[in-house]
Amino acid sequence: MDVTLFLAVIFFLLGLALGSFFNVVILRLVAEQSISGRSHCPHCGTQLKWYDNIPLLSFIWLRGRCHYCHKHISWQYPLVELAAGLLWLVGYLVIASGSEAISYSSQGIASSSTWLGLAMTWGGGLAMTPAGWLAVITFGIFASFLLILFVFDLRWYILPDVITLSGLVAALALNFYLGKDWRWLVGATILGAAWFGFQYAVSRGKWVGSGDIRLGALIGAMLASWQGLVMALFGAYLLGSVVAIPLLVLKKKGLKSELPFGTFLTLTTLTALLWGDQIWRWYILLLW
Repeated sequence: MDVTLFLAVIFFLLGLALGSFFNVVILRLVAEQSISGRSHCPHCGTQLKWYDNIPLLSFIWLRGRCHYCHKHISWQYPLVELAAGLLWLVGYLVIASGSEAISYSSQGIASSSTWLGLAMTWGGGLAMTPAGWLAVITFGIFASFLLILFVFDLRWYILPDVITLSGLVAALALNFYLGKDWRWLVGATILGAAWFGFQYAVSRGKWVGSGDIRLGALIGAMLASWQGLVMALFGAYLLGSVVAIPLLVLKKKGLKSELPFGTFLTLTTLTALLWGDQIWRWYILLLW
């Protein structure tokens, strides 16, 4: 088997398995339950067997119903699992292709001019150096935090501090270890928080919530550059407008209605992580 295909399958399956755990984290945090303990049906409380808990496949096999009480299982389960699998898969493919977005300052992690170096191998596939593995794992960790926050904000309009702050610590530590310029890393983190902090102060919490301030710090720490931060913010406002304007025209939302801005920001941050360099170069070429 081609090594690229083999690794793609491995990362997709890893994402599926992690997605199953993310569902546990999300739903138990909402219910204020411990994330430890065996999985159980949210309706009848019956503990699930291993074959009831196979990511994606169990939902299909059980036709979206509990094996024991036969009540419907939320579509969140397969969708989050699939999303996590695809994020890890896409992250690997983009990084392995050498077209990853974020450049970095090398400090002995890798010697290439891009984020991390990769090595060519047999059969036309791509076998990653240790630095390449670290790149994919780092992106996967970032994407996992963003996916969890996406679901929370989409469904409940909340951004839990335990997720945001844990992600912030992870982003600062990983990007520092990967050799990011600490000045840009800290600066982008502060700038992201300050952007939403200013709006929060001016509007007295009407425009954005305090959770958005911490989310701003998180995306700044993940992107570790002012260019990436600007792209993520601009893209989020643009995407939010594309969604909001039709809702206003159709009178599904009013001018004072809430929109889960964190969902837009997590999507554009993922885009900036993967393709930010290409987008920025394209933009500069347009200007010149």
